Amino acid sequence: MEESLKRVEGNIMVWRPWQLKQLELLQVDTISTSFRRHLTQEYTLFCAQSGAASFQYRNMRFNSSFINGAFCIVEPGETWSCQLKDTSYHRLSLDPAWLQQFASEMLHREQPLPHFSSHDFVDPSLRQAVYGLAARSQAPASRLQQEETLLHLLASLLLSHTEDAEALPRFGWEHPAVKQAKEYLQGHYTEEVSLQELARVVNMSPFHLSHVFRLIVGLPPHAYQTQLRLAHARRLLAQGYSVGYVAQETGFFDQSHFTQLFKRRFLITPGSYRKTVGLS
Repeated sequence: MEESLKRVEGNIMVWRPWQLKQLELLQVDTISTSFRRHLTQEYTLFCAQSGAASFQYRNMRFNSSFINGAFCIVEPGETWSCQLKDTSYHRLSLDPAWLQQFASEMLHREQPLPHFSSHDFVDPSLRQAVYGLAARSQAPASRLQQEETLLHLLASLLLSHTEDAEALPRFGWEHPAVKQAKEYLQGHYTEEVSLQELARVVNMSPFHLSHVFRLIVGLPPHAYQTQLRLAHARRLLAQGYSVGYVAQETGFFDQSHFTQLFKRRFLITPGSYRKTVGLS
């Protein structure tokens, strides 16, 4: 465990607490990035410590300095954009099915996938829970201590910040053709899919599909496919597969191209990620 917790990219650390495959913790100490748009497949919780950012998610736009303990939660399948300036933060990625199961067990009844507000918020208790997870997961801990640490964090998150799905505004309504195009790309993410092919699948002109897809999803079709490839690549790397194999299996041109895009999305190289979070 100690070897996997060294700083893998200068000011960045990434690890899976106690080698649990359902969550991943990223710790960043002062970083600046250009404005980028991303797609996430998990619940992604950002806990800021300092710095400033331009952040866009759903109808929320943030362009200011952070308050220590400011949070934002991005739900799976959503796109978001940000530009960071001298920012320090923690990012916790949570498997959707795992969080749903936890919510059902906590409330003693079957729960849908949790929904959260798109607005940023400040929560000192949740901040301490995130800091506690970061600190305690870098040292050996009994099974009981692990579960207590996770229970404190997830209970704070779910009890204080979930919202009724029926009461939420319907963000990102999808044209049926866009939904069908996304499903086709999800099923053919490793393949070279042309815009004409995608347009034929959904019975729409290439121009109209490209325009509507970008308007609703927030990414053009080719960028959406690249984000799908990166998400699958990240999972394969965590399972210990080699960088070259993962690049080939997920449809990238070559290892160099894959490495460049992976680092742009996840801030560290595929090799460093594999070394630090790969499950034994």
